[in-house]
Amino acid sequence: MQHSSVSRRRWLSGVGASAAATVLAAPSASAQAATPSGSGANDAEIVVIGGGYSGLACARALAAAGRDVVLLEARERAGGRCLNQALPAPYNQFNIEAGAAYLGPTQTRMHALVQSFGLQTYRTYNTGKLVSYKTGRRSTYSGVIPTANLFAAGEAGLAMLQLDAYAKQIDANAPWLHRRANEWDQQSIQNWMDRNLISNDGKNLLRLAVLSLLSCEPRDASLLFFLLYIRTAGDLTTLLATENGAQQDRVVGGTQRIALAMADSLGERVVYQAPVRTVEQDAQGVTVCGDDFTVRAQYAVMAMAPAMAGRVAYKGVLDGAMQQRLQLMQRVPMGTIWKTQCVYDRPFWRDDGLNGQVTSDNFITKVTFDNTPHGAGAPGVLMGFIDGQDAIDACTMTPAERQRKVVEAMTAYFGAKAANPVAYLEQNWQAENFSAGGPTGYTAPGVLTSLGPALRRPAGRLHWAGTETATEWLGYMEGAVRSGERAAQEILAR
Repeated sequence: MQHSSVSRRRWLSGVGASAAATVLAAPSASAQAATPSGSGANDAEIVVIGGGYSGLACARALAAAGRDVVLLEARERAGGRCLNQALPAPYNQFNIEAGAAYLGPTQTRMHALVQSFGLQTYRTYNTGKLVSYKTGRRSTYSGVIPTANLFAAGEAGLAMLQLDAYAKQIDANAPWLHRRANEWDQQSIQNWMDRNLISNDGKNLLRLAVLSLLSCEPRDASLLFFLLYIRTAGDLTTLLATENGAQQDRVVGGTQRIALAMADSLGERVVYQAPVRTVEQDAQGVTVCGDDFTVRAQYAVMAMAPAMAGRVAYKGVLDGAMQQRLQLMQRVPMGTIWKTQCVYDRPFWRDDGLNGQVTSDNFITKVTFDNTPHGAGAPGVLMGFIDGQDAIDACTMTPAERQRKVVEAMTAYFGAKAANPVAYLEQNWQAENFSAGGPTGYTAPGVLTSLGPALRRPAGRLHWAGTETATEWLGYMEGAVRSGERAAQEILAR
């Protein structure tokens, strides 16, 4: 590959180092977003499509190796499914995460990025009891599994251990090669639960785990996919826990600050408001086209969820690998998720010995966290997830109806003080045009064993990144970063 200077491509309209630094400190990059010049064809060695964590990590790795790379992002901001949201006045100096938020202690690449950009983390509030709301009764507990129904808790705990044992047997690089892969992939998580759990309460506890992790119903996802998801993180306890688990740490000022810093480090290599419409391969390279721009490159990286990559039109050479990838991209839907935030003058639940975390079989928000920002004078924030079928149903509700249902849930969990938040915010990821859901894509029964190898296998000059392709921390920011770095190494090896 021949190196060419980035300075010969002046695609950005007025965003220099000082403006980019302002973006890093701001809650949103939209005010400083740049647009393609529309000046016809532009050349690069590699074009990366998607400005989430996978695309940013890929572009940074390629740039560090001296390659001429450009990153195209459809939105006005970097970060993908990670988004900071400013609280309303008088608390608008504080950001909360409307998307991906947490870092676990074993997510080493993300923690390395935090350190390299001089950012800071703090612990998710975890002091006190959790609330369990089951069949109309409220109780409190400690640990990962509610203990109000000891039989259901024991049954769910044994089921988790069995799933962990299965997950440890598979190869995260090729789970479809396991001797029981067909058996596991021919059934949904719900099928397995129905065969292996007796009580409805035990099944519901495991359903809550699936909802909180995949944001889909157990009936929708393959058991093999769930085992792969567990395998890439270690075990279910790590995935579900706060202390020493996937929800342990948060970033001061909001997690999107990492993505904004990564984009800033790439400078003019990043082009915003540049949705890609077509990707065409020929024997010499790849041509990427948007509404008013064309990029010619030797290689391209599709750094996005399979469902989003499937919206692009592919032309030219469509070999067998590309045809399989096209089929796969039709079969990896996104989870359905809303994040809701109830803002209070102070985190009053802490006075009651509660840590803000809930597991429930009722109401629209079944899992909650204390999402209070870091810093003196910060208001109390209770964040609630709306997942799976609840999230689908919420799409047809009026904003007032959704808010009423969320506040009703918070009041049942935390008492009368939760009934009157000073502000309410929500983020509907289904309505995000370049996400269409979250937090990750998943596969239905039968997909991994028939099309799994197409997840990461290059198709001609096209390479694939995105957290759905990760073999460590699939579905998380950590997995996205690792997938982008893996795609970069694939191209460098060529």
